[in-house]
Amino acid sequence: MRQRSVSKRRSGYTLLEMALVTALLVIVSSMSFPTVLGMYARQRMDAGIDSVRAGWAEARAQAVKEGRPYRFAVVTGKGNYRIAPDRDAYWSGSAPSDDPEGKGMIQERAMPHGVAFAAPGDNNPVSGETVLPAGQISPDQWTMVTVFLPDGTAREDVEITFSLKGTGPRVVQLRAMTGVVTMKSPGTH
Repeated sequence: MRQRSVSKRRSGYTLLEMALVTALLVIVSSMSFPTVLGMYARQRMDAGIDSVRAGWAEARAQAVKEGRPYRFAVVTGKGNYRIAPDRDAYWSGSAPSDDPEGKGMIQERAMPHGVAFAAPGDNNPVSGETVLPAGQISPDQWTMVTVFLPDGTAREDVEITFSLKGTGPRVVQLRAMTGVVTMKSPGTH
């Protein structure tokens, strides 16, 4: 009887096969990375816009509830905003202790990291840190955007430009009489 020779073949992958698969994974990952970053940036921008819209709704509701005007202000070039009664005493650094209308609501908030309020006409994303620490914003840094009145309206129509490095600017408009918030492309009317 003749015995057949059976060649034993090793199961597994060669170094060349592993290197090719790894190279393919690196190429696919590097191609999808900008897309993932762009989606994350858009999500942060949307979260910042939603935060401001909620702040506007809260300021409007508080003005109606208390029967007094509420101011919405921002720090231009940063992501901080503030809601407080429209009296200078609330914007001079601390809340007054003797407000005849009672203690008003004061809210200081910040948008997600990297999202900032652009100066009017400035479409360049802000670089560096975009959120100032709470309590370290001087009264002269606040820029009034609008005042919400006790009848549920605002004093004027508002347009705010949001910026974030890696994305285009986004403009949000508030209609004073109706409170309707819309988005538009920069440079259009």
